[in-house]
Amino acid sequence: MFSFRLFFFLLLLTSSVVCSAQSFDFNKQCEEAYQHIISLKLAKGKEFISQELMANPNNLIPVFLENYIDFLEVYTSGSVSDYEGKKKTFDNRINELKSGDKSSPYYLYAQAEIHTQSAVLHIKFGEYIATIFDLKKAIKKLEANQNEFPDFVPNQKSLGMLYAILGSIPQQYQGTLDFIGLGGDVTGGMKMLKIAVKDNAHPFQHEAATIYAFMLLHIQNDPDNAWQVLKANNFNAQSNLMDAYSFGHIGIYGNNCDEGISALINRPKESAYHSFPITDFLLGLGKTYRQDSDANVYFQKFLEQNKGEDYIKSTWHKMAWNELIKGNEDKYKRYLQKVANEGRAVIDTDKQAKKELDNQQLPNPILLKARMLTDGKYLDRALVILQSQTVNSFKNRYDKTEYLYRLARAYDKAKQLSKAIQYYEITIVNGRNVPYYYGANAAYLLGFLYEQQLNRLQAVKNYNLCLSLDGYEYENSIHQKAEAGLNRLKN
Repeated sequence: MFSFRLFFFLLLLTSSVVCSAQSFDFNKQCEEAYQHIISLKLAKGKEFISQELMANPNNLIPVFLENYIDFLEVYTSGSVSDYEGKKKTFDNRINELKSGDKSSPYYLYAQAEIHTQSAVLHIKFGEYIATIFDLKKAIKKLEANQNEFPDFVPNQKSLGMLYAILGSIPQQYQGTLDFIGLGGDVTGGMKMLKIAVKDNAHPFQHEAATIYAFMLLHIQNDPDNAWQVLKANNFNAQSNLMDAYSFGHIGIYGNNCDEGISALINRPKESAYHSFPITDFLLGLGKTYRQDSDANVYFQKFLEQNKGEDYIKSTWHKMAWNELIKGNEDKYKRYLQKVANEGRAVIDTDKQAKKELDNQQLPNPILLKARMLTDGKYLDRALVILQSQTVNSFKNRYDKTEYLYRLARAYDKAKQLSKAIQYYEITIVNGRNVPYYYGANAAYLLGFLYEQQLNRLQAVKNYNLCLSLDGYEYENSIHQKAEAGLNRLKN
């Protein structure tokens, strides 16, 4: 006979299980935590997470936010030991999130974000197979979430970023990506990101704007629009360390070097903010472009605080350049020797430093100074230096080719486009037989210039020419931008 006592016991047990089910509640407390975290006030973010866990122990959003903290701690430090110590917790958190409410748009989204953050760290530390697995999982979950919750705007931020990055990978690798199921689309990805930036109703809007600005700079080669995205979305360099970094990076690598330097100088320095040594590297770089006498002070600060292996060779390299420009050849050689013994050569800027050491080719101080000023867009000063010389002022083919390239770059940035085209074409002819990036980047920049002029035929021709040249520093980033150009022209 059926026991009513058993029936009520089972009913009570079932109710208890339902009531204690893990949920996803991105409430005000969680939003406060998130905003502190993305400004790099990580300790404050942890406080809000702790308060939320005490008030709502079944809320899984704190688990998601804790991963942001671990990701940013490892990414900003660059420390291998930090990475090794924390990477297993990423998988543990994904498993914990799987116990949550499957009817929530955050169920798959939060898992996908952790996979994406994990992939970023894997690639930073050279674990490429692990990167592929995490990227595949992230995209699969985001696409499923987009199908189930098409109005959930955060999907657009994350899918847009991944599609844009994968779509910009050079053509020779696209077949491999297709084979392993990782396709991309630069144009489509950028459109998705733009949707996430324009919608202020979701909590990740500021993060979306940051990603979008960086994609505009590095994939679309559009520094002016990248800068405007920061300005239009109320980025504040004095109260948000990540915003200061964004202004510094996009300003210095783009067309607003003075403003980038100012943002980094005035960045928040209170102990409430997590240490971010790369800001001092950027400040040293901006001051090198402007040829400030104290540039090496900031490079030295970076070396003292940095725990990682990236940017170390580049730092010594830039310090060596600054000494060579000042006429201190002995100090240049001493600093350059540090390139051999410290850091690693994985990212392009460190590879360039190692290549200069290996080639034992002393840069020409006149061209080097013109290069720094041009990179910082101090064009009047750069052109005064370059126009005081002729190609016959230089003795070897390396310096002659670089002189032509530096003129092309200065004229291009100064919008003297007919002269820029002339010197880019001469650089390509001369640069084919020089093991430096001058010829390949001249082809890419000429392609981009023609794309801006809506001359599709010449743009495609020069982008393909760029991709046919290899064996030089910055190859990965130059090829990625040329591939992104070809992808834009397909649409």
